[in-house]
Order: sequence, then structure tokens, then C-alpha cells
Amino acid sequence: MLSQVDVRVYWDSIEPGIREIEEQTKPDWRAEDIYASLVHGIAELYVDIEQVPCESFIILQEKPNVFKPTKSLLIWLAYDKRGNAADKYMSYLEDMAIAKGCHKIEFWTPWHGLAEALSCRGYETKLYIVEKEV
Repeated sequence: MLSQVDVRVYWDSIEPGIREIEEQTKPDWRAEDIYASLVHGIAELYVDIEQVPCESFIILQEKPNVFKPTKSLLIWLAYDKRGNAADKYMSYLEDMAIAKGCHKIEFWTPWHGLAEALSCRGYETKLYIVEKEV
């Protein structure tokens, strides 16, 4: 199952997946930003330590709600080369969110397929983030 780990130990295992996500989604962040955020405790890294080699990981953050005294568990990145990550890990993440005192789990994703997969687990799409650089 998933365990929180030190990025300095697992970076070589997760970096290819981060680079793949970066290449596919063209985000505002760089892989180095993710590394720095993990080292400085801004985000947390979870891997399935029973999986050898490590080909799946989740990077998340507790995010306060600026309008209410609540917080969310924000999934920054989720990667699983084997597929079916939602079936494998969502119950664990939901339990983790409750244990951390979070009132919801959030995903910000460019993949419509992820939104559809999560809708089958009771998640509802609240908004899409649409951008244009000028």
C-alpha cells in the first residue's frame, strides 16, 4: 500500500513519471519545482513500497480553504504505469483525507478521462480550469 517517503530516496524512481506528465500536460511547474516542494515540506510524496521497481506515486498537499475553516487534500500528481490507480488507491486516499482533518479531496487535471473515472467513485466535476496566454 502507499507510504509517505523522502523524495531524496525515491527521486530517481519517480522523476521519469514526473517528466512524462510534464511533457504531456505542459504545466506551469517544472520537475525541479516538484522536487523542491517535496524537500521543503510543501507537498508530500507517497509510493507503493511493495512495488519493485517503483512505477507509481502520488504527490499531494493539504490545502486550506480561504473562505471557510476547512481544508482539502489536493492531489498534485498521480502516476501509475500499471493503470487502475483509482481502484487501487482511492479508498486509501479518502481515509487519509479524513485522518488529516480534510473535508474533501481535490484533483486539478487536464485529463477528462480521470474526471470520468472519479465520477464513478462519487466525485463530481465542479469546474474546469481554462487558460489562454496573451
